[in-house]
Amino acid sequence: MAVSTSVSNDRGVVSCDWFSLSCMLAKPRDGEPLRAPAGWHCLQQAPTAVWAERWFVLDSDGNKIATILCVPRSPIIDCKRCVVEIANRWLYFEDFHAVVDRVLDILPMAITGLNRVDLCCDFEMSDERYSVYKKLASGAAYVKALRSGAVWWQDIPIGKSGDGAGLERVPHCLTFGGHDSVFKWKVYYKWLELQQAPPEAKKPYIVDLWRSMGFSERHVWRCEVSIAGSNSLRDLGQRHIEPFSWYDDRVRLFCDIYSDKFVVRESQGHKDKRNDRVLPFLEVVGSKSIRHALPSSSRDDSDPERRLTCKLWKELMQPEVQCNASLAGIIRSSLMELLQRPANLWVLERMYGVNIETVSTALAS
Repeated sequence: MAVSTSVSNDRGVVSCDWFSLSCMLAKPRDGEPLRAPAGWHCLQQAPTAVWAERWFVLDSDGNKIATILCVPRSPIIDCKRCVVEIANRWLYFEDFHAVVDRVLDILPMAITGLNRVDLCCDFEMSDERYSVYKKLASGAAYVKALRSGAVWWQDIPIGKSGDGAGLERVPHCLTFGGHDSVFKWKVYYKWLELQQAPPEAKKPYIVDLWRSMGFSERHVWRCEVSIAGSNSLRDLGQRHIEPFSWYDDRVRLFCDIYSDKFVVRESQGHKDKRNDRVLPFLEVVGSKSIRHALPSSSRDDSDPERRLTCKLWKELMQPEVQCNASLAGIIRSSLMELLQRPANLWVLERMYGVNIETVSTALAS
């Protein structure tokens, strides 16, 4: 089989593959240049739909170190809010903290949390694991409490060297987790992804990591969890998990989240799904140490405000209201004030399926 090996290997290597910090500037941007550290360069790029300023931070060899996003277009987002995304390669080296410190000195800012963090485990696919993986792809197995997403198929050459005459159709990637899930999972053929990447995206440092583990490169797959709501998570002592703990303590955190959330069960038709047989996949030992917690802002929310927010939004969407410029302006002004509270924006997202970009466009019309 092209995608698995008869060699039994229970080893895995856990890495942080995405690290995006949410920050607050000391003062609103007024056009002053960014202070690039010695030997580094800050190059302004085209803006995004959310951010009016986007900067690449590059080293002397032209390698991207970070992306800085600032000056939000939406009046809902604080004008001093910014996001710092550390480039992938620096997440795999020992000087990660020093690199981040230098990036944060480019603009005076304070870290307020994580915008997104991805943790992953690279492992060699065995015949036993691939059997479970195929059951997940076909629906004969499922992951506890997670809605399955897309299955991406790929035709790959048969044969250990990859030069076989035939092709094998394999589920190259499985995704799990709904649109609003805090934890979104992917299991995919990492070696194949790197093989198909353009030269500048081959990521040799990841392959070097596999070699240091004694992995057979062609058989390496990845199980990855993307966490977009890390600020709402707490440990068993209800302590906030600090942003850099997700990097420094990534092995334990991945193992704990995997053991609790990524439980594979066979679809046996039991009414009580707990009676469905658990299928082994990764040999990961962890505990249920991560739990959800309400953000402190939820203590100040207001049920009447949320109700009024929904009523005003519904009225603003009426054609006859939009034709009355004076009335529409009053509603937009009131909504803009109400939406300074995250809880009021949250209820709009849940009630009407709108995101911040849609709301911002409506308020700016």
